Amino acid sequence: MATPKTLPMRTWLDRMIGVLSPAAELRRMRARVATALLARHYEAASSGRRTQHWRKPATDANAAVHAGLGRLRNLARDLVRNNPHAESAIDTIENHTVGTGIVPRPFPANAAAAAAWKEWAGSTACDADGRLDFAGLQGLTIRTVVESGEALVRLRPRRLEDGLPLPLQLQVLEPDYLDTSKTAQLPSGGRVINGVELDRLGRRVAYWLFPEHPGSEIYGGAPASRRVPAERVLHVFKPTRAGQVRAASWFAPVLLRFKDFDEYEDATLVKQKIAACLAVLTTDPDGQSPPLGEQGSNEEEDMLEPGLILNLPPGRNVEVVQPPQVGDYKDYSEVSLRAIAAGLGVAYEDLTGSYQRLPFSAARMSRIRHWSRVVKWRRRMLIPQLCTPVWVEAMRTAAIIGRVSEPAPLPVWSAPPPPMIEPDKEGLAYQRNIRGGIMSLSEAIRERGYDPEELLRELADDFELLDTLGLILDCDPRRTTQAGNPRQQGAGAMDPDEPSPAPTDAEETTDDELTGEEE
Repeated sequence: MATPKTLPMRTWLDRMIGVLSPAAELRRMRARVATALLARHYEAASSGRRTQHWRKPATDANAAVHAGLGRLRNLARDLVRNNPHAESAIDTIENHTVGTGIVPRPFPANAAAAAAWKEWAGSTACDADGRLDFAGLQGLTIRTVVESGEALVRLRPRRLEDGLPLPLQLQVLEPDYLDTSKTAQLPSGGRVINGVELDRLGRRVAYWLFPEHPGSEIYGGAPASRRVPAERVLHVFKPTRAGQVRAASWFAPVLLRFKDFDEYEDATLVKQKIAACLAVLTTDPDGQSPPLGEQGSNEEEDMLEPGLILNLPPGRNVEVVQPPQVGDYKDYSEVSLRAIAAGLGVAYEDLTGSYQRLPFSAARMSRIRHWSRVVKWRRRMLIPQLCTPVWVEAMRTAAIIGRVSEPAPLPVWSAPPPPMIEPDKEGLAYQRNIRGGIMSLSEAIRERGYDPEELLRELADDFELLDTLGLILDCDPRRTTQAGNPRQQGAGAMDPDEPSPAPTDAEETTDDELTGEEE
């Protein structure tokens, strides 16, 4: 509770307003008291010296990005073209998020759907440009999202005469195709925000797209945008605020840092070039002293040779220019690049390619933290905004042309797993989790990026071939123990009804072996 000594004082303006309207004076005093109480609890909400230059616009998510969308993505593209660290960051995000591709794992009952999808998505027939398969389109999409903030994927129906596995193709477009100037309230109660048309309930119903890229050299003039129904356009971006319709480049928080770092590198390079030059200044007050060393083409220049010993005549003074030092470059670079890596969501080591002086535990924690972002980018952005809608449209198309009897249900999407840092220990951890019932075998196989049914069938075929050829390998648990010793049943196939013999002392696996710990 505020005390009378801390309440705002009544000014002469308040008294004058009170003479004309006591109610208005009361409202002014209430507002000032509320502001004083708020500032007492939140220092950042106060209007003091520390916050006087802090801009605090009260704009929504769409107004905040409206004016800067184009400029931010143009700066980011220039940065990626000319800065190796920016290129490294965008490659890291693309490789870790997509890698070899996020693939569907349909249920066994949907074999026809899986075959149709594999024939279409596993070839360049799914790309309108005929260059990439679906995994490549995923990588192009995430790269566009990181660099430009968002990506558009148009669903292009084709004719049966085109000879495609499915009469459907995908076209990845940069966000430049969206007409940002289209912002208006519609008579129907809907609205258009930065080229995206919403109905009165806030659902996306259309996109206003240019027929060509506005920056194309062969398309002159200012093309008029056209309305494209939303069911034919996939808009992929990372939402960061409620009600957000479009997004800015992921490089936005670090663009100025990148620019400052580039300029600092250029300045340091100039200093280093100057430091590599040895300059000697000589003075001759009387003008009678002979030149030092060999005289150059310019009579006022003297040439010095390595190891030269000079006997200076009387009146000649020699002064060596002290070059500037560049010893602070390493520290500044590390601080700047760590801040840039944090802003982009990648590890500092991935950004720079430097793993010096990094303990193994620190490298592991850095990888785990980065991989949590990768999983979020997949499951909160790429899968729901790109992979699932494409699957639905592809299955609908397959049902129309008779490839499947009915559209298949949504599959389980499987993404490339993180690389094992210590395969021996992590493999044993999988084994213990499966044997302990914490994880199913199929779940472990999916986590490693494989289809359980395909892998187990392949394994069964391998075992059958080994039996046919009469081979016994250490990789066959039916024939050998974990220690590599032959089982007591002999070389024949194991009887499934016969219990497995208890392992001998030499065959037992201790907890230390499973965890990789040593005494």
